[in-house]
Amino acid sequence: MTGPPWADSAITLRTLRRTRPLFRGFTRADLPLYLPYGYVLALGLAIYFLQSRLINGPGALDARFALIVPLALVAFGQTLVMFTRGIDLSIGGLISMASALLATHLNAGGGLMILDLLAILALAVLVGALNGALIAYTRLQPFIVTLATWSIWGGVAFAILEVEGGAPAPGLISAVQGNIAGVPKSVWAVLLLFAVWRWLRPTRFITDLTAIGSDEGRARLMGVHIVRRKIQAYALSSALAALAAMWVTAQTAAGAPNGGDQFILSSIAAVVLGGTSIFGGKGSVASSIVGAITFLMIPDLVFALNLTSFWSIFFQGLILIVAVTLNSMIQTRAGRR
Repeated sequence: MTGPPWADSAITLRTLRRTRPLFRGFTRADLPLYLPYGYVLALGLAIYFLQSRLINGPGALDARFALIVPLALVAFGQTLVMFTRGIDLSIGGLISMASALLATHLNAGGGLMILDLLAILALAVLVGALNGALIAYTRLQPFIVTLATWSIWGGVAFAILEVEGGAPAPGLISAVQGNIAGVPKSVWAVLLLFAVWRWLRPTRFITDLTAIGSDEGRARLMGVHIVRRKIQAYALSSALAALAAMWVTAQTAAGAPNGGDQFILSSIAAVVLGGTSIFGGKGSVASSIVGAITFLMIPDLVFALNLTSFWSIFFQGLILIVAVTLNSMIQTRAGRR
């Protein structure tokens, strides 16, 4: 027995009122994606009033963005993987291996440098495709697969370069230093990542990744090629990690056999701070990049407060817990509505 003819329309109207956008294109469920912008604003104002030279001092902009670029690159790839309800721990070993190769074997100058960089990218894509294939075909947990490959490539890195050192190509070092039109190259690099995401966001590729993360079975029924998309996501994550390795190696002018390990947890933290769901299906690369900026601003705030470095780790963990809790509450409330 059905209800009165106006019942369905009344329920629909009530639902629309609860879920209607706060403004055009924005709903309450999207709020976690915009919170990191508020974090950056709050941290920036606090640092400015405490130690303004950390923000507007000579070379401060370049120094800060030089640290942001590699983490933003890795967070970009990590977000794509998390769209599919996955995770990529292998980026730690991959960055270390690429850094070791760039500082020892693939450090030729001149035109050969381009070939060396392309070789690193090709190797990274192969490594990422292997991760994606293992996860897609064997249905093993992404955590287990990428944990294993992290260990493998990390071991290869130590076999290539036992201690930090080596000498990357001078052309690679000069490529990341200096300014373009008076703006540091590091700033241009971050802006380029935002532009790439703006181009990539409306594509079928991103739609398929989020569909897989939301409901893989339904995505398959909709015609999404699950295996292909997962391989592509992990391959892109590895390629972006290789670019991060190039940047870090050029910045430090040396290879580091364990230099990539620091990016594993920090990239996950940046993505979570950016509001991307760890359960897949929802997120934004732009917000992940802003999350990376937030994560790296915390040590500056600690320095401005004249506290020891221990407090950087403490506050990074604290703000991560707060962000995850807040995002979860918002999503739960939006889901009930």
